[in-house]
Amino acid sequence: MKSDDATRIVKQINETRRSEHFRNPDRPDAMFVRPRRGGQDPEVIKAQTRLRTAHWRNQQDRRGAPTTYQIGMSVIAALVTSRIGDITEADRGLVGAMLKDLQARGFSIDETKAVLRKLRHRMGHIRDPEQSAAGRR
Repeated sequence: MKSDDATRIVKQINETRRSEHFRNPDRPDAMFVRPRRGGQDPEVIKAQTRLRTAHWRNQQDRRGAPTTYQIGMSVIAALVTSRIGDITEADRGLVGAMLKDLQARGFSIDETKAVLRKLRHRMGHIRDPEQSAAGRR
């Protein structure tokens, strides 16, 4: 679908929503609890948020529970430290799905591969096959 088509469709949907699905201004009041007027100072709210976050992180640490970031990094470390011959067909499928997902999110596959190569070099377990092939020429 082209960008112009998408813009036109969104415009039509918005017009339909406004003309056919408007709210009745005389509808009954459905509010059970009125919001506090003024509320707390924004700095107090931010400090409370920092405290909740610190508490959550502390609980995660005590339980030994990894974050999704840590799990993802562990999977990537396993990928870049594996020998090419040890990678199964299922592993290749997961890597392919990862690359497709990153591409769909707007990332470059070439840049993603470059990042993985850099990580492989930093971890120092395996020589990069592309670098080895380039060195033999």
